[in-house]
Amino acid sequence: MPALWTVRCYVSPQGVDEIRAWYDDQSRKVQGRFHSRLKALVTLPLEEWKLPLFRWLRGECVPLGELRFEVQNVQYRPLGFRGPGPNLFTLTFCAEERDDAFVPANACARGLARKLEIERNAERSHACWLPLE
Repeated sequence: MPALWTVRCYVSPQGVDEIRAWYDDQSRKVQGRFHSRLKALVTLPLEEWKLPLFRWLRGECVPLGELRFEVQNVQYRPLGFRGPGPNLFTLTFCAEERDDAFVPANACARGLARKLEIERNAERSHACWLPLE
């Protein structure tokens, strides 16, 4: 199925793709599950981005959403937002969920801060390196 969405990843002021750095530190099983979630989401219209693959967050985390997957009893929650621009989804921070709370606890704040960086400076994100089609 053709991709409806382009995925972008946060790049630090030092030029580090923070999502790729997180990915490279994960096991092959986590990498595979992350990749499969992204591949599934990019083929779906936005109204189909919902549980169990994805969830839009509420409260202090708005407008972030989370990819949702589990590997060996660890709940992974890569965070991102729609934009900047049409048909773009940008990953900003990778967290875990334990006992209904993010680890680290400031995951939303960090994801939102990175979102602001990207909106102020387009060089703070680039196209995801993973093949999604």
